[in-house]
Amino acid sequence: MTQKTRSPFAGKPTTWQVTDRNGNPAFRIEPRVLTPLRHSLVRLVGGLGTLGLFGLSLASLAGANNPDGSAVIASLAVPAVGGIVLHQMLGALFRKRVEIMMTLEQFSVRTLFGWKRYDRLLPHRFAVLPHDWTQAEHDGQEYRMQRAQLQKQPMKKQRLYSNSFHISFDYLGQRNDVVTVFGQKEAVAIAMRLKACDEVLDALARRGQGTPLSPEDEWGDQPGAIPETV
Repeated sequence: MTQKTRSPFAGKPTTWQVTDRNGNPAFRIEPRVLTPLRHSLVRLVGGLGTLGLFGLSLASLAGANNPDGSAVIASLAVPAVGGIVLHQMLGALFRKRVEIMMTLEQFSVRTLFGWKRYDRLLPHRFAVLPHDWTQAEHDGQEYRMQRAQLQKQPMKKQRLYSNSFHISFDYLGQRNDVVTVFGQKEAVAIAMRLKACDEVLDALARRGQGTPLSPEDEWGDQPGAIPETV
């Protein structure tokens, strides 16, 4: 019994192979990402929620008559575990859904003002770029670290923009940001998925490049070939 081969488009970001209005092959890609702002909101709301859980646990512990050691441990463990679960739930809830369509001729991204479309037949590439505010964040952190050292106070660096990246559709050498992602691993995964879809469409377009999904995708229509019928 043969095992089913895993699709190269399985996993994240969610990807569907579809057809466009003309019946030609296309890809719909829908990453769900945390932007730097959304990541900050998750940390803020999650932290407040965890503090609230600790407050409720301490209040219930204070109201108990002669609590034993197990009750104290439970009062500390429950909010700690609850805080982790809350953070994960908020992380899933606050994610932004990005809609991307890629056809033989166009690369399109849905924005607040409608679809932004690019000619996919012109020279292009996908790039992962450091966030524009990375250097400003680094300079601010260095300044605060120096002040903390002079005052002999401990300080932990916060890496928000240093760990955020822009995914760009470089179009004839010009940068066009598609989405901003918190987390390098996730940003690279999205860019690689877009690149894979791009290469498959190149092969399907019979352009002599790209990655075919099946052997017949490597061959263009030959003179005298019998047309396919449905």
